[in-house]
Amino acid sequence: MKTNYGVISDIHRAHPKNVEQAFQELKRRAVQAIVLNGDIVGDQFYILDPLDYFTHVLTYAADADLETYILPGSHEEVAQLEPVVKAFQGKYKNLVYTVEEPKIEKPDHHLVFLPGSDWRAGLAVESGFMLERTSNPSGLYRNGNKGLIRVINMNDLKKLVTDPEKTVLFSHVPRKFYNVETGFDMALFGEATLDFPLQGHFVEKGSVFPGPVAYKLKEQGLPVRIKNEDRGNRDLEEIMKELGIKKQVTGHFHESAQRAHDLKCNPVEQGNFTDELFWMASYLDGLKVGILTVDGNKVSYENIDLN
Repeated sequence: MKTNYGVISDIHRAHPKNVEQAFQELKRRAVQAIVLNGDIVGDQFYILDPLDYFTHVLTYAADADLETYILPGSHEEVAQLEPVVKAFQGKYKNLVYTVEEPKIEKPDHHLVFLPGSDWRAGLAVESGFMLERTSNPSGLYRNGNKGLIRVINMNDLKKLVTDPEKTVLFSHVPRKFYNVETGFDMALFGEATLDFPLQGHFVEKGSVFPGPVAYKLKEQGLPVRIKNEDRGNRDLEEIMKELGIKKQVTGHFHESAQRAHDLKCNPVEQGNFTDELFWMASYLDGLKVGILTVDGNKVSYENIDLN
């Protein structure tokens, strides 16, 4: 039996109406559920603050009346996101918070969710969702006087993944690959080549900036080198290899939006069912979303451009 999952992620500057359009289009295409795969707070949208924006997103999810899996990424803050999720869950039964329910077992496949990010932005650096391979158990920690931070330990996958052939891993962060031409973890970014002051702060040599920020800094004459690399997580690569996970749906690196390939980085065409798929499914800021179709141990994908 085929099951279709809509995927929406990386909402930064998208107008709230584009978010609504994404839900409506995926519902029109008869998806059975939707995954909000990280960076869903709209923290860079210039009209609404992040909390109001996130409220809009969950309202559209509730109105769509489809099972919706909520997965934090690089920009969400614990103290903002979690109370809103709880409030909505009290009213709407279709919303699933993947931090608390990291695995959903369907009759012929398993969905495993790995929230958080190894790189976080803004206030989420100190009070967001930290994805790491650590000896610390997953949980909520107080980060001094900076608020709460939630740790998600990658090693949890060793308990969650009981049948790798049936498993589809959803995470905001991709595992590491080594092919900038086809890899779904290719990112354009900037690296500070020297220490320099910036807006009252001190930037250390080796600090990393997203592509658009890096270009602006370089235009200002600051010591930033533009780089194009595979930036997936090496720890996640190792764990996924160890467990035999061969299907991962991610977000995070906008430049790789809607790339898809197999374990050897050979491109996988849309509509072709395969037992190996690594897919950067969505970048809503660029009006890109997707549909994953699962049929037993096989999956296929469809890229959707809302333009």
